Amino acid sequence: MPKVKKVPFQFTNEIQNGKHILTLSGNVQKKYWRDDDVINAKDIRESLDTVTDDIVIKLNSPGGDVFEGIEIYNYLKDHPSNVTVEVTGLAASAATFIIAGADEVIMNVGTSLMIHEASTFAWGNKQDIQKTLNALETIDDSILAIYSDKTGQTTDQLREWMNEEKWFTADEAVEFGFANSVKRAEPEEEPQDIAELIQNAVAVAMANLSQPVTDQVEQELKPKSLIARLRKGE
Repeated sequence: MPKVKKVPFQFTNEIQNGKHILTLSGNVQKKYWRDDDVINAKDIRESLDTVTDDIVIKLNSPGGDVFEGIEIYNYLKDHPSNVTVEVTGLAASAATFIIAGADEVIMNVGTSLMIHEASTFAWGNKQDIQKTLNALETIDDSILAIYSDKTGQTTDQLREWMNEEKWFTADEAVEFGFANSVKRAEPEEEPQDIAELIQNAVAVAMANLSQPVTDQVEQELKPKSLIARLRKGE
Protein backbone atom coordinates (compact mmCIF):
# COMPACT_ATOMS: atom_id res chain seq x y z
CA MET A 1 0.00 0.00 0.00
CA PRO A 2 1.61 3.32 -1.07
CA LYS A 3 2.27 5.66 1.81
CA VAL A 4 0.66 9.08 1.42
CA LYS A 5 3.07 11.84 2.37
CA LYS A 6 1.92 14.94 4.20
CA VAL A 7 0.88 17.67 1.80
CA PRO A 8 1.92 21.24 2.74
CA PHE A 9 -1.06 23.49 3.50
CA GLN A 10 -2.10 26.18 1.05
CA PHE A 11 -5.35 28.12 0.79
CA THR A 12 -5.42 31.03 -1.65
CA ASN A 13 -8.37 32.88 -3.13
CA GLU A 14 -7.88 35.10 -6.19
CA ILE A 15 -9.31 36.20 -9.56
CA GLN A 16 -7.44 35.52 -12.80
CA ASN A 17 -8.68 36.19 -16.34
CA GLY A 18 -12.28 36.51 -15.20
CA LYS A 19 -12.25 33.24 -13.25
CA HIS A 20 -12.28 32.71 -9.50
CA ILE A 21 -9.25 30.59 -8.57
CA LEU A 22 -9.23 28.71 -5.26
CA THR A 23 -6.05 26.80 -4.42
CA LEU A 24 -6.53 24.03 -1.86
CA SER A 25 -3.61 22.01 -0.55
CA GLY A 26 -3.53 19.99 2.68
CA ASN A 27 -5.78 17.76 4.75
CA VAL A 28 -9.58 17.85 4.64
CA GLN A 29 -10.77 18.43 8.18
CA LYS A 30 -13.25 20.45 10.20
CA LYS A 31 -11.77 23.73 11.43
CA TYR A 32 -11.94 24.02 15.21
CA TRP A 33 -9.47 26.86 15.73
CA ARG A 34 -8.88 29.98 13.67
CA ASP A 35 -5.27 29.02 12.92
CA ASP A 36 -6.03 25.43 11.88
CA ASP A 37 -4.26 24.78 8.55
CA VAL A 38 -6.88 22.54 6.95
CA ILE A 39 -9.18 22.41 3.93
CA ASN A 40 -12.63 22.90 5.41
CA ALA A 41 -16.21 23.62 4.35
CA LYS A 42 -16.50 26.87 6.34
CA ASP A 43 -13.57 28.60 4.60
CA ILE A 44 -14.71 27.37 1.20
CA ARG A 45 -18.23 28.71 1.78
CA GLU A 46 -16.89 32.08 2.89
CA SER A 47 -14.68 32.24 -0.21
CA LEU A 48 -17.32 31.25 -2.76
CA ASP A 49 -20.73 32.27 -1.41
CA THR A 50 -20.86 35.55 -3.35
CA VAL A 51 -18.99 34.34 -6.45
CA THR A 52 -20.85 34.44 -9.78
CA ASP A 53 -17.86 33.88 -12.09
CA ASP A 54 -16.63 30.47 -13.16
CA ILE A 55 -14.72 28.74 -10.35
CA VAL A 56 -11.47 26.80 -10.70
CA ILE A 57 -10.23 24.81 -7.71
CA LYS A 58 -6.59 23.70 -7.84
CA LEU A 59 -6.52 20.65 -5.56
CA ASN A 60 -3.75 18.68 -3.88
CA SER A 61 -4.88 16.66 -0.85
CA PRO A 62 -4.38 13.23 0.75
CA GLY A 63 -7.92 13.42 2.16
CA GLY A 64 -9.08 13.44 5.75
CA ASP A 65 -12.47 13.62 7.43
CA VAL A 66 -15.24 11.97 5.41
CA PHE A 67 -18.07 14.15 6.77
CA GLU A 68 -16.18 17.38 6.05
CA GLY A 69 -15.47 16.12 2.54
CA ILE A 70 -19.14 15.28 1.94
CA GLU A 71 -20.18 18.74 3.18
CA ILE A 72 -17.80 20.33 0.66
CA TYR A 73 -19.14 17.97 -2.04
CA ASN A 74 -22.73 19.06 -1.50
CA TYR A 75 -21.78 22.73 -1.34
CA LEU A 76 -19.93 22.62 -4.67
CA LYS A 77 -22.62 20.53 -6.33
CA ASP A 78 -25.28 23.11 -5.39
CA HIS A 79 -23.17 26.16 -6.31
CA PRO A 80 -24.72 28.12 -9.23
CA SER A 81 -21.35 28.79 -10.89
CA ASN A 82 -19.56 26.37 -13.16
CA VAL A 83 -17.00 24.58 -10.97
CA THR A 84 -13.84 23.02 -12.39
CA VAL A 85 -11.41 21.09 -10.19
CA GLU A 86 -7.85 20.75 -11.45
CA VAL A 87 -5.85 18.10 -9.61
CA THR A 88 -2.29 19.38 -9.26
CA GLY A 89 -0.81 16.53 -7.21
CA LEU A 90 -3.04 14.07 -5.40
CA ALA A 91 -6.75 13.64 -4.77
CA ALA A 92 -7.16 10.81 -2.27
CA SER A 93 -9.74 9.59 0.22
CA ALA A 94 -12.04 12.43 1.34
CA ALA A 95 -10.48 14.78 -1.23
CA THR A 96 -12.18 12.75 -3.98
CA PHE A 97 -15.52 14.10 -2.76
CA ILE A 98 -14.32 17.57 -3.78
CA ILE A 99 -13.75 16.42 -7.36
CA ALA A 100 -17.09 14.57 -7.30
CA GLY A 101 -18.86 17.87 -6.61
CA ALA A 102 -17.34 19.60 -9.64
CA ASP A 103 -18.87 20.10 -13.08
CA GLU A 104 -15.52 19.30 -14.70
CA VAL A 105 -12.39 17.56 -13.41
CA ILE A 106 -8.96 17.98 -15.01
CA MET A 107 -6.00 15.78 -14.04
CA ASN A 108 -2.53 17.14 -14.64
CA VAL A 109 0.05 14.74 -16.07
CA GLY A 110 1.58 12.64 -13.28
CA THR A 111 -1.24 13.20 -10.78
CA SER A 112 -3.06 10.42 -8.92
CA LEU A 113 -6.42 9.60 -7.40
CA MET A 114 -7.18 7.08 -4.65
CA ILE A 115 -10.40 5.70 -3.14
CA HIS A 116 -10.82 3.37 -0.16
CA GLU A 117 -13.24 2.21 2.52
CA ALA A 118 -14.06 4.46 5.47
CA SER A 119 -11.89 3.81 8.52
CA THR A 120 -11.79 4.82 12.17
CA PHE A 121 -10.56 3.78 15.60
CA ALA A 122 -12.82 1.90 18.00
CA TRP A 123 -12.67 0.64 21.58
CA GLY A 124 -15.08 -0.88 24.06
CA ASN A 125 -17.06 -4.09 24.26
CA LYS A 126 -18.37 -6.11 21.33
CA GLN A 127 -21.55 -4.06 21.14
CA ASP A 128 -19.52 -0.87 20.88
CA ILE A 129 -17.40 -2.42 18.15
CA GLN A 130 -20.51 -3.61 16.29
CA LYS A 131 -22.00 -0.11 16.41
CA THR A 132 -18.80 1.28 14.91
CA LEU A 133 -18.86 -1.40 12.20
CA ASN A 134 -22.47 -0.58 11.34
CA ALA A 135 -21.58 3.11 11.09
CA LEU A 136 -18.65 2.37 8.77
CA GLU A 137 -20.85 0.27 6.51
CA THR A 138 -23.39 3.08 6.30
CA ILE A 139 -20.66 5.58 5.48
CA ASP A 140 -19.32 3.28 2.75
CA ASP A 141 -22.80 3.12 1.21
CA SER A 142 -22.93 6.92 1.17
CA ILE A 143 -19.50 7.08 -0.48
CA LEU A 144 -20.58 4.52 -3.07
CA ALA A 145 -23.61 6.65 -3.95
CA ILE A 146 -21.37 9.69 -4.54
CA TYR A 147 -18.88 7.77 -6.70
CA SER A 148 -21.62 6.00 -8.67
CA ASP A 149 -23.33 9.30 -9.45
CA LYS A 150 -20.03 10.83 -10.57
CA THR A 151 -18.58 7.98 -12.61
CA GLY A 152 -21.50 5.86 -13.77
CA GLN A 153 -19.66 2.77 -12.51
CA THR A 154 -21.61 -0.02 -10.81
CA THR A 155 -21.62 -0.18 -7.02
CA ASP A 156 -20.10 -3.68 -7.20
CA GLN A 157 -17.13 -2.38 -9.17
CA LEU A 158 -16.70 0.65 -6.92
CA ARG A 159 -16.95 -1.48 -3.79
CA GLU A 160 -14.23 -3.78 -5.14
CA TRP A 161 -11.96 -0.81 -5.78
CA MET A 162 -12.64 0.64 -2.34
CA ASN A 163 -11.90 -2.70 -0.68
CA GLU A 164 -8.50 -2.90 -2.34
CA GLU A 165 -7.70 0.82 -1.82
CA LYS A 166 -7.51 1.50 -5.53
CA TRP A 167 -5.03 4.00 -6.99
CA PHE A 168 -5.66 5.57 -10.40
CA THR A 169 -3.28 7.33 -12.75
CA ALA A 170 -4.47 10.51 -14.44
CA ASP A 171 -5.45 8.60 -17.58
CA GLU A 172 -7.21 5.89 -15.55
CA ALA A 173 -9.17 8.53 -13.64
CA VAL A 174 -10.50 9.77 -16.99
CA GLU A 175 -11.10 6.23 -18.30
CA PHE A 176 -13.24 5.26 -15.31
CA GLY A 177 -15.23 8.49 -15.09
CA PHE A 178 -13.67 10.26 -12.12
CA ALA A 179 -12.22 12.99 -14.36
CA ASN A 180 -12.95 14.51 -17.75
CA SER A 181 -9.51 15.12 -19.22
CA VAL A 182 -5.75 15.11 -18.70
CA LYS A 183 -3.98 18.44 -19.03
CA ARG A 184 -0.88 17.99 -21.17
CA ALA A 185 1.71 20.48 -22.38
CA GLU A 186 0.89 21.73 -25.87
CA PRO A 187 3.54 20.67 -28.43
CA GLU A 188 5.67 23.52 -29.72
CA GLU A 189 5.38 24.38 -33.40
CA GLU A 190 8.34 23.12 -35.42
CA PRO A 191 10.44 25.98 -36.83
CA GLN A 192 9.96 26.48 -40.58
CA ASP A 193 12.85 25.45 -42.81
CA ILE A 194 15.21 28.42 -43.38
CA ALA A 195 15.66 27.60 -47.07
CA GLU A 196 11.88 27.61 -47.50
CA LEU A 197 11.61 30.96 -45.70
CA ILE A 198 14.22 32.51 -48.03
CA GLN A 199 12.56 31.03 -51.11
CA ASN A 200 9.17 32.42 -50.10
CA ALA A 201 10.65 35.84 -49.34
CA VAL A 202 12.38 35.98 -52.76
CA ALA A 203 9.17 34.95 -54.51
CA VAL A 204 7.22 37.73 -52.79
CA ALA A 205 9.90 40.31 -53.63
CA MET A 206 10.00 39.28 -57.28
CA ALA A 207 6.22 39.47 -57.51
CA ASN A 208 6.23 43.00 -56.07
CA LEU A 209 8.95 44.14 -58.50
CA SER A 210 7.45 42.61 -61.63
CA GLN A 211 4.01 44.16 -61.21
CA PRO A 212 4.96 47.86 -61.86
CA VAL A 213 7.20 46.86 -64.78
CA THR A 214 4.40 44.89 -66.39
CA ASP A 215 2.01 47.79 -66.00
CA GLN A 216 4.53 50.14 -67.56
CA VAL A 217 5.11 47.87 -70.51
CA GLU A 218 1.41 47.46 -71.08
CA GLN A 219 0.97 51.22 -70.90
CA GLU A 220 3.66 51.81 -73.51
CA LEU A 221 2.15 49.25 -75.86
CA LYS A 222 -1.24 50.92 -75.87
CA PRO A 223 -1.83 53.00 -79.10
CA LYS A 224 -1.79 56.73 -78.52
CA SER A 225 -4.94 58.68 -79.21
CA LEU A 226 -5.14 60.99 -82.25
CA ILE A 227 -5.33 64.09 -80.03
CA ALA A 228 -2.24 63.06 -78.12
CA ARG A 229 -0.34 62.49 -81.33
CA LEU A 230 -1.35 65.88 -82.75
CA ARG A 231 -0.25 67.64 -79.55
CA LYS A 232 3.17 66.07 -79.91
CA GLY A 233 3.31 66.91 -83.64
CA GLU A 234 3.39 63.32 -84.72
